[in-house]
Amino acid sequence: MPMPKLGKCDCCKLPRFILIRHESGMWGACLVADTEQIEATIALVAIGQRLQTARKRHKMSVAKLSARTAISVRFIEYIEAGEFGRIPGRTYVLGFTRSICRELDLDPEELLQVVKSEMYEGIGASLEKDTTPANRGNPITRVVRFIKSIF
Repeated sequence: MPMPKLGKCDCCKLPRFILIRHESGMWGACLVADTEQIEATIALVAIGQRLQTARKRHKMSVAKLSARTAISVRFIEYIEAGEFGRIPGRTYVLGFTRSICRELDLDPEELLQVVKSEMYEGIGASLEKDTTPANRGNPITRVVRFIKSIF
């Protein structure tokens, strides 16, 4: 599977989307807001390609991997396409990625580190701050503090 290519906006010639060629030969586009998001998207697509390559090296179909990991075929396809954002929730993203890595004899920590840094960098830091004993307090206060830390 070829690496994604950057597309440019017609009016300002700035990168606005990533073109991704899927196994079927069809092209897809992923809209992005800024350069950091483009880099994150490329990193996640690269992880998906790495997992897909490992699966093929093990001569395993998506359906067989699904049966062995108890992960839906749809979610495995999302991960292999680098579309981690389509999986509902951080716990599922990290758990599914870890299970797939273990089944394919890959080091899960290496890939999970990239996924965490690209998808959850700001969120994880703010959640860790709120779990310290001094900051526990009222749950409503914690939610408000968390929302403020995002914006």
